[in-house]
Amino acid sequence: MAERRASASPPPPIAVVCDDADLAVELARLGAEIDLAIAPSVSRAPVEEAATILGEGRACGVALSRAPEPIELVTLARACFASGSSCAIVGLGERAEVEDRTAIAADLGLVAVDEVRPMVAALALMRAGATQPWSSSARGLPALDRARVQLRGGGSTGGRLARLDDGRIGWGRAAQGELVALGEPRDVREALRAMRDAAGATPPGRAVMEGVDERAATDVLFGPPRALSDPASKAALQPYGLPLPVEELCSSPSRAAAEAARIGFPVRIALASPDLRIWDHPDLAVDGVDNAARVRDVFRQIMSMASERSPDARLLGVTVTATTTPIALLGVRAMPLEGGWVLAEIGFADPHGLASGDRTRTVLPASAERLERTLARLRGSDLVLAGTPARRRTVLEAIDDAMLRLTAFVDRRRDEIVSVEIRPLAILVGGGVEVREACVTVGEAFVRRLDAPARG
Repeated sequence: MAERRASASPPPPIAVVCDDADLAVELARLGAEIDLAIAPSVSRAPVEEAATILGEGRACGVALSRAPEPIELVTLARACFASGSSCAIVGLGERAEVEDRTAIAADLGLVAVDEVRPMVAALALMRAGATQPWSSSARGLPALDRARVQLRGGGSTGGRLARLDDGRIGWGRAAQGELVALGEPRDVREALRAMRDAAGATPPGRAVMEGVDERAATDVLFGPPRALSDPASKAALQPYGLPLPVEELCSSPSRAAAEAARIGFPVRIALASPDLRIWDHPDLAVDGVDNAARVRDVFRQIMSMASERSPDARLLGVTVTATTTPIALLGVRAMPLEGGWVLAEIGFADPHGLASGDRTRTVLPASAERLERTLARLRGSDLVLAGTPARRRTVLEAIDDAMLRLTAFVDRRRDEIVSVEIRPLAILVGGGVEVREACVTVGEAFVRRLDAPARG
């Protein structure tokens, strides 16, 4: 049976800052349809204006005619964490880009949707003080509406949902009483999903590693803007304790054979060059080399192929590493953001994962729970998260530790580097992880420091 919507005196309008006048008009119209007082405004700096409102402890919305930039999401999240207020955001534009930003926003605790109507439903729930509306009872909904909203009946910790007399969905805190209008079932579904995804976000602290030999890292990084070779990149990361394999850089066939015998067969032989990356040239690495004679042959073959492929490439030799068995290969690219945060792109680095674009982005540092949720967004996540609870916990702890150490490096060196790429980060059979290949891209910081006295 249809129920009545709330008729009590309405609270003050909820502010929504827009970057487009048409968006502001649409928000006002949709709000009026469900008796939600929205105060839309148009600004050339909508994110900054919204951050000011959030800083005053007031909930608000942000409506953009484009996908928000990650740093804008960080700005809004920082304001929410500082004041304890809530923010809903909608970004329109190219689908893949909007989905990427929506995922990042949810990781930061923002209620993010990709259309205006679900945002209005979310604002209505926020205005009504709903804390866990995704746990609402759906027993008051007809079967068809329950299917559209995708809530199972029986829960009540988040209130209740019921159909209003105009056919829309309403929410109420108590088992009886009037309801706050939300909108159409599909819009309510998206609003509930966005609020559920944003729940539980906590303000990340700075990722700090103690006992780091900063001078060792600086000695490697010092110089002009450039992409470091794999051995140099690993040397810069090593003081931060990232899980690096036992490997040796060898510039001759005999040295490679000797180091392989010391490490123990079988070994992996891979080209070391800042100009020819293994992730671009996988045939310049060979796994399972099981004797010294074969090591020498592979060394010569790899160096010959590399010279033919790029005569001007800088060839440092090969790296000799113990062969390990991965169950999955991840790729990670980390870039500094303001405020001690790091933007990370995580995806699968095997040929199928690369071809399908199976990747997502998040902001680090992250709790173990949020990192697990980020990994679960990958279509091939079962390769990483499947198995017994103990195995799953071991893998997640290893990935979490590696991400924390990577974040500490990027944060500490944010003025000196542009990015760090690890491809692959191998997930091993035993549950550990291993940085197979890395590339640290150095920025212009050292050049500017050297030029400063001359300009003075």
